[in-house]
Amino acid sequence: MMNQAILWPVYLSVIGAVLGWLIPRKKPAAFIANLLTAFASLAICIVAYRGFFSELHFGLRLFNAGAPLNLLNSVIFHVDKLSAVFLAIIGVLGFCASIYGLSYLGHYDEEKLALYAFHYPLFILSMYLVVVSWNLIWFIVFWELMTLFSQFLVVCERSERAIKAGYKYFCMTKAGADFLLLAVVFVTLKAVGLHADYGSLSKLLPVYFAEHEGAFAAITIALLIGACVKAAVVPLHSWLPDAHPEAPSNVSALLSGVMIKMPIYLMFRFFLTFAPVSATVGLIIMVLAALTLLFGVMYALIQTDSKRLLAFSSVEQIGYITLGLGAGMWLIAMGHESLGAIALVAALFHTANHALYKGLLFLVAGSVLFRTGTRLLDRLGRLFSKMPLTAVAALVGTLSIAGIPPLNGFVSKWMLYSTTLMQPQTSLFGAIALVVSALTAAVFVKFFTTIFTQPPEKELDVKEVPFTMWAPQMLLALLCITFGIFPFLSLRPLISTVNSLGIALSRSDLSVYPCVVIPGTANLAPIVVIALIFIITLVLAIAIGKVQAKPVWTCGNRDMLNLRLAASAYYQRFRKEFGFIYEFGTAVQNLIEGLWQQVRLICESYERLSYRLNAMLTGAVIILLLMVILLGGKAL
Repeated sequence: MMNQAILWPVYLSVIGAVLGWLIPRKKPAAFIANLLTAFASLAICIVAYRGFFSELHFGLRLFNAGAPLNLLNSVIFHVDKLSAVFLAIIGVLGFCASIYGLSYLGHYDEEKLALYAFHYPLFILSMYLVVVSWNLIWFIVFWELMTLFSQFLVVCERSERAIKAGYKYFCMTKAGADFLLLAVVFVTLKAVGLHADYGSLSKLLPVYFAEHEGAFAAITIALLIGACVKAAVVPLHSWLPDAHPEAPSNVSALLSGVMIKMPIYLMFRFFLTFAPVSATVGLIIMVLAALTLLFGVMYALIQTDSKRLLAFSSVEQIGYITLGLGAGMWLIAMGHESLGAIALVAALFHTANHALYKGLLFLVAGSVLFRTGTRLLDRLGRLFSKMPLTAVAALVGTLSIAGIPPLNGFVSKWMLYSTTLMQPQTSLFGAIALVVSALTAAVFVKFFTTIFTQPPEKELDVKEVPFTMWAPQMLLALLCITFGIFPFLSLRPLISTVNSLGIALSRSDLSVYPCVVIPGTANLAPIVVIALIFIITLVLAIAIGKVQAKPVWTCGNRDMLNLRLAASAYYQRFRKEFGFIYEFGTAVQNLIEGLWQQVRLICESYERLSYRLNAMLTGAVIILLLMVILLGGKAL
């Protein structure tokens, strides 16, 4: 009975999509779609919880024996500990985003909601199916559906900018998916035959790759390209800062908080269960991670659009996650299994943490947009007193992403620093991550102050958002605080997950304290120093707070006290000193843009040559559905 719980999110999401499509008035349709998707997300959380304790397995046979398309005959769903980690992320953030959308979408017109009401539940469902699929062929099918449904949500606003961003997103990620498809076809035809389920792959592929190093290299390259495009790893990231801001804000939270983690799941699954752990692949991933960290944070520094700033920050945060994965692989391959396992735990922990605080920050940006009608930081200011709950949630999110204790972002970042800085060969990457963390703090000082504290360009008459919008923000903020102060709550299932991948790690290898986790061999002195600095700062703040404040005399001109710094004026000197990096980044982006334009022209030419293909495909799908109905389906 519990195994059939895997299907609960499927039923709820499909019902939500069908009702969203059938109900003629789209505002009630979108409301119902959000509500049912929230219940589907809770069901995903239940499946994830069960998956941490025992594996769930459910198979479905689409055709009777002897039917054609035998390779696609069986759909197998399976939840193990690695799946459960990513399902928990989908479930928690999916629930918060869906509840948030109940009120947020109230200002959308019927035409925009028509796209949303049908595709939103299916987008959540497709991410769920990517993670629970236990067959490589069906994995690719669900991966492509995830791209398709999310693309429709990106263009939901129907503005020219949104349509262009959605088209660019679809073309780039579709090209990346084609590389994944090449890898899957090669594996299926050459390595494992029709045994494409993960259980067979974990037994057959390591043996095949040990005997065919060239095949391993080719498949690894194809898989890395496909995964890096979807994860927005530099230099294949240019679609993300355009696409994520254009979607509705609750969808933006899911795109940055969840969808770009699906390639992380893929890389964990492939490189740690289907293939021998490779130091070379780990090093390549670390180099890409370092580039992603640097370019992501430097472009986030100069943004004046709140959601675009958060999008570039997502690029940077993917750098932290891939750094942990690459460092873990390299350390394990070089014989430092315990340290490598801790790096993998740190990568998984940061994956979950980023989902929480980046989802929170996108909901904050959406709340500000909901009340003010603008994403431009130069037009915002002094909203703390008018939107206090949103401001408090924003403060927790900014402190978390900046890596300030005692919040969750600090814990996972400190684990990454501890593992990378302890080995000379990886210390450079750890140092880069440490510098980027300081720049991240600068980015979010700008984000928070321009919106909530400094004087606005023009006084804004706004109020707090409705309950269904601020409550999800508070829930995410509470989780950021909880997993920061009590990190062992997350570490137990994450250590168990790494152990399930065949990598040894025990609790004795880690020193777990409130607000911090370090390898058992690491030095506790830096933690003590940070604690002392924090205590001294707190004492000074309390002491200074008791001093009576007097207004500054400005020769009678009191208006000077109301000076404001435009968002575009932040860190201008930094941009000037490091202009060569921005020039290089612009050149790389122009190259990627040029390649995308060529792909777009090819697609348009193909569309003109095959204008009748849509009708042919529609007929083929109808015939396939009739075959399923006539031949009947049954559980395996």
